[in-house]
Amino acid sequence: MSGTEPLFTRVELKGPPEAVDELVSGLSEIGEIAFDARGAPDGRGEVACIAEVVTAPRLPTPGPGEVRIVLQAAFDFDPAQWSGLSPEEIRARLEETVAVAVSRAVESSSDVAARVVSSRPARAPRV
Repeated sequence: MSGTEPLFTRVELKGPPEAVDELVSGLSEIGEIAFDARGAPDGRGEVACIAEVVTAPRLPTPGPGEVRIVLQAAFDFDPAQWSGLSPEEIRARLEETVAVAVSRAVESSSDVAARVVSSRPARAPRV
């Protein structure tokens, strides 16, 4: 395995649905959830979940010249601000907005692209 290849990790969880949701949400902040299969609640109300998480290894020190950076970001967003748009139009607008923001914020960046990887309800604020 090369030091630059993505790493795939299988994670098995079993517990109350809310706890499983919280743990999978936390996993999605450190890697991309490539697969998430959940069973129906059992007699105790617990669900079983098998998820596959894709993570990138640490970047090697780049040599001279440009390097391609792939970055995953997560943020909460209220789609009601674009209530007249379809889900596909909202996705396209988010991707374009993030790409433009990165292009402007990261000096000397070029060929910036963004894509929505997943969308799920935002987590409740922690108190």
